Amino acid sequence: MNLILLKQSEIQSISSSSTSQTEQIIHLTSKDERAKHIANHLNKKSGETVSIGIIGGHKGKAIVQHQNGGGIRLEIQSDTLFVPPEEPEITVILAVPFPMRIKALWPVISSFTAVTRIVIVKGQLSNPEFNATKNLLPEVYTSLIEKGMMQGGRTRQVKVDVCVSDDDTVSKDLLNRLGLLCKSDDKKHDGVARVFLDCGDETTTPTPARDVVLEHCSKVTTTAPPSAIIAIGPERGWTAEEASLFVNECGYESATLGNSILRVDTAVIASLGIVSAALDECHRERIREEGTYSKRQRKSD
Repeated sequence: MNLILLKQSEIQSISSSSTSQTEQIIHLTSKDERAKHIANHLNKKSGETVSIGIIGGHKGKAIVQHQNGGGIRLEIQSDTLFVPPEEPEITVILAVPFPMRIKALWPVISSFTAVTRIVIVKGQLSNPEFNATKNLLPEVYTSLIEKGMMQGGRTRQVKVDVCVSDDDTVSKDLLNRLGLLCKSDDKKHDGVARVFLDCGDETTTPTPARDVVLEHCSKVTTTAPPSAIIAIGPERGWTAEEASLFVNECGYESATLGNSILRVDTAVIASLGIVSAALDECHRERIREEGTYSKRQRKSD
């Protein structure tokens, strides 16, 4: 954990008798994984500080106070709280993989700070039995996502859509209902880089994913953080029909991670690393250009 993540509902406000100010505190029991991490991994003593974050809100510091019985009291230092800066955004479309694989992937995907949405869909070659796995239920994936958020040191929430019912076959209508369809006139440049991962075949090799994102960013004139959608197929891959749907009808661009044939979990991690780095590069360049423009404006004034 690189951040002790807290829910707003866990925070108690109490009046301090010594300062006449309201303090915000959190009590973690000895069985709480966060308390164990603070005590046994970080080796924090009473009076020392730890980095904390409130889900969907601020980051800051809290003072650690060990309690009898092994519990920990965290005292939030209000003067350290700050709103995290805007960052790029990534939506992951993932055709449902093996049940144990998706369970392992929840915290991995959410540890990437750019990921703001995970959409699980039913590919044509997905195993129908996987759709009923309990690992697609909120009571399973919510805590796993929070675990990943703590690893990634983030507070921005991750939205999840699980679309694996009989009526949820991958289609233009489904992508439209989910808001993942490109609606610009040229089917490409609406402010979002849409990456359809494809190994290609013996005669064609798609463009590298990094190049797709960078080229898209270069054609979008805005100072807002860039965003992307990555579509990743199941173990048996996307069908030719699905590929045509994404690329020819929905505004996605075929992209590759290289010549290797990867497992789903490897493809997820590799694509997120590549696309995140490309978006960060675009974001830094936009900030630099905006700063240069502002300086020129001040000089001309």
